[in-house]
Amino acid sequence: MKHAEAQGAVLARMAESRAELIAAHTADGPLRVTRVPRAPRTLPTTRPVPWFLRSPNAELIALALVGIAILGVRRTVQTAVGAGLSASTHRAFSDVLDALRG
Repeated sequence: MKHAEAQGAVLARMAESRAELIAAHTADGPLRVTRVPRAPRTLPTTRPVPWFLRSPNAELIALALVGIAILGVRRTVQTAVGAGLSASTHRAFSDVLDALRG
């Protein structure tokens, strides 16, 4: 029963210190902090952006423009087509191999 007695003593001390803290808090009187209302923020007006920058493919368009500027039209198209064909054939072979396995 030593454990139960020790636990009872700890709980009694905790209740006593809690009561002291509550009494001290109510004696001081809690301070009320009032919030100052903020002025509504206004966003700066911006110019309307072109339609291609509002599209979900804006990154692809920007990448194509940079590629054309650096590599030229022919090399950019060759690179894009090669990457597309590579991904397409990889997916096709993967699907065939998955079908054979399973």
